[in-house]
Amino acid sequence: MRGRPATARCGEASSAGGDCCRPAVRRTYRELCDRGQPERFAFEAAVTVYLWHHPEVVGTQAHDIVSRWLWNGVSH
Repeated sequence: MRGRPATARCGEASSAGGDCCRPAVRRTYRELCDRGQPERFAFEAAVTVYLWHHPEVVGTQAHDIVSRWLWNGVSH
């Protein structure tokens, strides 16, 4: 778990694709875009939030999941 408090994770029973942190991921992306940050920066921040909750997931899989959540499966 890389030193994170237990409350930072979505839970032991959640799968890597679990959407327990979806609201936080989407909010991160939306708020950064609303503040004028480049879309790529907002996306990477959203992936970072996802990985905070799911440290067991590999980076490429995290990118795919977050991409689906943000753009309904459309990759940029």
